Amino acid sequence: MPSEIMFTKKTVTETLSDIRKMFRGHGIEDHEAVPGEGTAYSIRYFNSQTWVEIESRLQPTKAQNLRQCFQVIDSLLRWQVRGVSGLASGQAFMTNALVPTDTTHAKASEFVEACGTLGVDPDTSIEEIRDVYRVKAKRAHPDAGGDAERFKRLTRALEVIEKVKIGGK
Repeated sequence: MPSEIMFTKKTVTETLSDIRKMFRGHGIEDHEAVPGEGTAYSIRYFNSQTWVEIESRLQPTKAQNLRQCFQVIDSLLRWQVRGVSGLASGQAFMTNALVPTDTTHAKASEFVEACGTLGVDPDTSIEEIRDVYRVKAKRAHPDAGGDAERFKRLTRALEVIEKVKIGGK
């Protein structure tokens, strides 16, 4: 029987909020939700001096794939707190139990996805968003030994958020 998590009615926005709360509760400040092609979603977070990435792409909606990532990370972090450790590098977790989708739900907006990339709530002030961007961009900047693709995603996310929050461009 498939996990009950896939039967949730939570939206991308609600799941992004749950993700922020989860990471805050575990003291993890640097994370991003990255929409992929089609309905795919991945979540990257910095934990124990390394980046961890979880991706889901087999569910029929972005919301379900994002929720699936949330469920896996929540379990991993709970196990870590309980002292469970190990290495599962390069493993693929898949299931063929897909849930029918309700096509009346609109896809997540570019704005919501941009907020997820920066790890901020959509109602966060533009000043706070810029502060979060500066911290993450500094770490991701290629001149500082960071990941150029991540830096581009963060910069694009800030541009999208600024366009919505202050207009222009």
